[in-house]
Order: sequence, then structure tokens, then C-alpha cells
Amino acid sequence: MTKLQWRCPVCSKALIPYGRSFSCANRHTFDKAKEGYVNLLLAHKKKSADPGDSKAMLLSRRTFLERGFYEPLVQALAKRIQTAFPQPDTPLSILDAGCGEGYYAGKLKEILGAQAQLIGVDISKAAMQLAGKRYPEMQAAVASSYAIPLPDDSVDVVIRVFAPALDDEIARVLKPGGLYLWVYPGAQHLFALRELIYDTPQPHGEHMAVTAGLGLEVQSIDAVSYPLHLPDAEAIAGLLEMTPYYWSASAEKQQHCRALAELELGVDFCVVQAVNRPF
Repeated sequence: MTKLQWRCPVCSKALIPYGRSFSCANRHTFDKAKEGYVNLLLAHKKKSADPGDSKAMLLSRRTFLERGFYEPLVQALAKRIQTAFPQPDTPLSILDAGCGEGYYAGKLKEILGAQAQLIGVDISKAAMQLAGKRYPEMQAAVASSYAIPLPDDSVDVVIRVFAPALDDEIARVLKPGGLYLWVYPGAQHLFALRELIYDTPQPHGEHMAVTAGLGLEVQSIDAVSYPLHLPDAEAIAGLLEMTPYYWSASAEKQQHCRALAELELGVDFCVVQAVNRPF
């Protein structure tokens, strides 16, 4: 399956692979890391020296997710992709915008098989190191989802799970008729964990769906909700450490969470399904 060409973050021209490097017609050159990803995040575009999730947070996420606790969400995303693209032999380019350590893209590859061509971008270098090692078939780059280094109208599917992104960038890289799946936390998502962290926990606020003015037409906004039993301290610690709640928790509350033998809580995902309207 032919890989998509990256777009130069300096001049937007196509990046051509030459051995372990990528170069554009203006001779801007970017080296491929040993893990297989390329760093296309320009230094002056960073808001910190090492932006994005830390390696510790990413490893906690990987440990938690690989135990299957969010498997129903992956199945829901795969079902929507299969419904939109019912021909199993048709190649599909799937961009995971803000892919983290690559779990969701990797699981979709398992379900969809050879037809899926995976592309992952994330602002975290540590994320791309982990994703590149685990998923060598993924075309991976350190890059912002606010400036995706791909050509216009180049991908069939974009998934976005919790990650920040710019809707007009999603619309730009999607092919006409392409599918956009955006997952964000519902009002009651992990509320039992929030009760352990905050003195007065509040439900998650409402998100505004993408607008028709961007070319993205919302087809549905559905819930993927289910009760979740975390059977041991490792699972509870993994969940805590992969979420922003970890940084909000005092040392005392972190210790209390880690001392729990098990935890019952609810998972509440909202899944926006949109298409890029052909013009």
C-alpha cells in the first residue's frame, strides 16, 4: 500500500523520502528516527521544550488500554468505519489525530485488516517513540493536529479520541465524503474517579459539535456508555495516571486511590460522526 506523502511544515511542499530522511523541493530536510517516525514539529511552534504527554503517562495509558477496558469504544469506531466503507478490499487511509502511543489506531488495524493504512500524528515525541516501536506499519510524525503535515483531500478517515485539534484542519485533509469520528468525554465519564479526586466534582461540560460552515456535516452524536469494573490496584493506578485528574489530585488523594483494591465506575463517551461534504 502506497504511503501518503508528508507535507513540509516550512513551505507545505511534498516531502520525498531519501534513505533515512525526507526532503522537499526547497531542500528542507527532516530525519527519520530509529523508531520510524519523523519529527515535523518546528521548534518555534512548540509551547514548551517537550510538549505533550510524558512517557510515564503514556506508559500508564498503554498498560490500562491493553487490558481491554476501552475495547467497546474501539469496536464502536470500527463499526462506523465499516458501515461507511463496506468494501473490505478497498484501501483506507486512517489518520489518528493526537494518536498518543497508538492504541486506537493499532486496534483498528487488527479489526480492519490489510485495507487500513494508518497515519498517526501527536505533539509528544515520547508518544511517537512508543507508537513507532509498537506499530511499525504506522506512518508516524511528531506534529500538531492544528497543522497536520498532510496534503489537502488525502485521507479517508480521521479519528480523534479526546485530543485537541482544529476542525478546519480535519476538513482540509479529509477527502470529499471522508469520515470524521471525534470522541470526547460525556457528562458522567469516570465520575466515580472524579469523586475521589475533587471535593465537589462536576460533570463534564457540553461540547459544541462541528459546524456545517467548515464543510463537516454532523450525521450523529451517540453515546458509548457502560459500567466498568477495575479489578485491582494496578488498573486503578493506570487509569489515574493516564488522565489529567492525576495532576489535580493531592498526594494524599493519589495515595488513597492507589490503596483501593477495586473500583466500580462508569464510562461515558460521546462519538460525533461527521462527513466532509463533497462540493
